[in-house]
Amino acid sequence: MKKALTLFCISAVCGCTTRSTRTLYSAGFRTVRFTDRARIYKPNTGTTDYLHYHPVDADIWYPADVPAGDTALDFKYFLDLFGSRANYYTASKAGDSIPVQFARAFCGGFKCSAPKLLFNYKTSSYKDAKPAQGKFPLIVYLASFNGMGYENYKLLEDLAKRGYVVASIPSIGRYPGDMTMKDEDMMEQVHDALAALTYLHRDQQTDFSNMALLGYSWGGVGDAVLANRLANVKCVISFDGSEFHHYTHNKNEDADFDGIKNSPDFQRMKLTIPYFRLESDPLIKETGKDSVFDFTRKLTGERLILKVDLANHQDFCYLPIVVKASGKCNTGDLYNTVSGLTISYLDEHLKGINDFQPVVDKLVSGKRVHKSRNP
Repeated sequence: MKKALTLFCISAVCGCTTRSTRTLYSAGFRTVRFTDRARIYKPNTGTTDYLHYHPVDADIWYPADVPAGDTALDFKYFLDLFGSRANYYTASKAGDSIPVQFARAFCGGFKCSAPKLLFNYKTSSYKDAKPAQGKFPLIVYLASFNGMGYENYKLLEDLAKRGYVVASIPSIGRYPGDMTMKDEDMMEQVHDALAALTYLHRDQQTDFSNMALLGYSWGGVGDAVLANRLANVKCVISFDGSEFHHYTHNKNEDADFDGIKNSPDFQRMKLTIPYFRLESDPLIKETGKDSVFDFTRKLTGERLILKVDLANHQDFCYLPIVVKASGKCNTGDLYNTVSGLTISYLDEHLKGINDFQPVVDKLVSGKRVHKSRNP
């Protein structure tokens, strides 16, 4: 897990279109923690060892009724949560120093703000708020490589406000928690998601018959595998997901992806449900198509792949925005494009609100997005 913390700190410093819509709810937030006794986490331990069975946790954003006077969480709460999560998966105090370390790294990496400003930045998440009445569609979010749900907390809040329950699954690998690009570690996040869904079936607010999957970066690979294991998934959304692997950058990573690609789960994968991918489009020459695994060969249903003009990989992550907003630096509007397309796509496929294509057309005409060369 110590290695994972370092990797996340580096990658997180990098790893809607504005629409007039009425906010129906506040965004409630809670964390669930439990043990998955179907899996062994720490090898060579007995059943009395705290880490023998696999610990699992998930962050839940949900539609809530918040009375006047309630106070939303500061961003420091999410950084503290990551620290406590590191302790949870290692039965140690390894995460105690994380909030300050990460705040310094984020502020230094984006050359804006200061740790105190970032700590005190207000979110719109209300801890343990009273759930709103009703049944709501479910979004399962898989975080990026060694990532946590707060990397995109603003979008997850906005989805809760619009009447979705969001279950965010952190990126945790095999003991002691390091995520790698090997199939065995990728599958740990998939199994965590499956275990969390089983645990959450007691939740009276969630409509498990109306579900979508969303993943950022490495989480896109896990979502592709997860989609093939679940019923009632209406669509999959990928934020620059690693299921389109770019070869030649790193031979070890290439070999690891080949291990995933040749695994039984990946080999039998055929996604018949709608698939929507948003890709980065940096001002550099693209890797040739022959060196990119063409994930579209796994898609037999409706698919749409859009490039967000001038977007880099980090623009699909909210961390740069929260740092810059806390320091009153220019945040740009690329993330608004990403979140707007995501919300309208989910509204169409889970709620039957058919305004996605007009949003796409407007962005294409404004040269904000364009269709990828991928079929």
